[in-house]
Amino acid sequence: MELLNNFKAQPQTLVMPAIPGGSFAKKLYSTYLSYLPKEAASFELKMNVDDRGSFTELLKTADHGQFSVNISKPGITKGQHWHNTKWEIFIVVSGEALIQQRKIGTDEVLEFRVSGEKIEAVHMLPGYTHNIINLSQTQDLVTVMWANEPFDPAHPDTFYEAVENQ
Repeated sequence: MELLNNFKAQPQTLVMPAIPGGSFAKKLYSTYLSYLPKEAASFELKMNVDDRGSFTELLKTADHGQFSVNISKPGITKGQHWHNTKWEIFIVVSGEALIQQRKIGTDEVLEFRVSGEKIEAVHMLPGYTHNIINLSQTQDLVTVMWANEPFDPAHPDTFYEAVENQ
């Protein structure tokens, strides 16, 4: 019953329970999904929108992190923060961006120019402040993000610091 309750709550919590291959949980989830009514097959996601664009959490797991999508308006820089133990992977799927990272306490800035024309993954390193800059003046930048752990508002492990010292 607990598994079924977790499956039912997934559209609100975004948390997928552990579903190992060949397990009872996998078979039960497949069966559960096959009986969903049409109105439950689709669900809205909470978009956090501001004048820079949006950030939307897509999926969370207890032990494999969180997936999100970030949309940046033209010319916008997002990020400017670092983490102690959290690490992330940024994948630009549409648009062109400059990802910058600087190890805390140093001046050297690592730069990665990325685009949806040649999709690649860039690690955001723990202990490095990082940002992502939309290089276009006319198009939105779309970035899929994975973090090794879901965001915990009680312990955010996110600390503001600009990449480039002004």
